[in-house]
Amino acid sequence: MRGIFKLRLLLLPLFLFGVILALPKSVYAAGQTLAISPTNAQLKLNQGSTNNGTFNIINQGSGTYSFKIYATPFSVKGEDYSPDYTPIPGATNIAKWFTFSTDKSTASEGQSIKVNYTIKVPLNTLDGGYYAVAFGETNNPKAAVGVTINQRAGMLFFIQVGENVVKKGSVSSFDSKFLQLPPLTSVLRITNAGSIYFQANFKYTVKDMFGDTKLQYNGQKVILPQTTRRLAIPWTNSPTFGLFKVSGTVNFLGKDHVLGTKYVLVMSKAARFYSIVAISGFIIVCIVLVIVKKSRSGGKNRHLRRR
Repeated sequence: MRGIFKLRLLLLPLFLFGVILALPKSVYAAGQTLAISPTNAQLKLNQGSTNNGTFNIINQGSGTYSFKIYATPFSVKGEDYSPDYTPIPGATNIAKWFTFSTDKSTASEGQSIKVNYTIKVPLNTLDGGYYAVAFGETNNPKAAVGVTINQRAGMLFFIQVGENVVKKGSVSSFDSKFLQLPPLTSVLRITNAGSIYFQANFKYTVKDMFGDTKLQYNGQKVILPQTTRRLAIPWTNSPTFGLFKVSGTVNFLGKDHVLGTKYVLVMSKAARFYSIVAISGFIIVCIVLVIVKKSRSGGKNRHLRRR
């Protein structure tokens, strides 16, 4: 029996090695990491015009691998802006406006590949906003077993065509719940009711009750037309307990909007537990004192009646 047990121990490493060799090729793609620079472009073009530019695909992973280059339309779903890269039925497929100097390439570890792009706006394009992504995507061979995993990086294009556009937006809400678990989080919602995108620049400040600034955060977000964007702003390193004052401003379409001041009590689960214990203890002590006081008062009254 001991001999059989020792044989199994010797065979186990060989078995595991065989399992590793049998893993799908997609597992080996884990070391692949693409980056793109720049990450976005905001352009103002006219019907029939042509725009030329460049971006770089950078191999930040390990080893050498090939990748393909292509464009897709870009839209969003919901207030959290889940990206969608599929053409919208009946809408202009802006991906057809793009051509690239190459549709595939190979990059060695640490290498940056320059890609030229050309955008041609058709003459019959209506005035308005158009959105696309230029992708660089690894081109791994199809795995014999399992799912082939490709990694990609994209450059966003926000394009205004023509001048006849509607620019209209508003702050829908700014909220910070009074009682929160850490991290302290505020939620800003901005609505774009126009026909063209705009960029919102916001400043967010958290102060303690003594007026000392604990967090100052500046951010920029693009708001697409006919959407409301929800921006959650967390204070990542907020303490487990404290009372704070939250305020801020947001600027878009040339106007400043002052956000209302909110007071927030941050309490972790442990802090809430100890607070409940302390309050309960205080209430119990108060009840005991009242009972003792009534007991003493009742004793004095009985003594006076006997006299």
